[in-house]
Amino acid sequence: MKILVADDSFFIRNVVVKKLKDEFPAAEIIPCTNGKEAYEKFVSLKPDVMLTDLLMPEMTGEELLKRLKSEGYDAKAIVVSADVQSRTRDEIKALGVLEFINKPVTPDKLETVINLIRGFEDA
Repeated sequence: MKILVADDSFFIRNVVVKKLKDEFPAAEIIPCTNGKEAYEKFVSLKPDVMLTDLLMPEMTGEELLKRLKSEGYDAKAIVVSADVQSRTRDEIKALGVLEFINKPVTPDKLETVINLIRGFEDA
């Protein structure tokens, strides 16, 4: 299994990557610092699941999701963002994301992410 994690926050990216490595030791975890890097790695490595922030430099998470969708990629995406505006949530969910999780990232929220990913692992 390949899991891409896109977040410009060094701290959040590392917390999420460490938790994913602990929970899925056989998985390849692909950390990305911005949306452009996430797009390039998604296209080349074709991860099974992607976690993305929305507010990132070079390409936002929303731009990333829209571009992947317009190019025909089936991005199983979980959004983890501090942008909690209902309009934003609705627009992002319309792109077919699996879940929208509000920051800050807590142990309970990470557990939700883990359970969603386990669903793909078992499928």
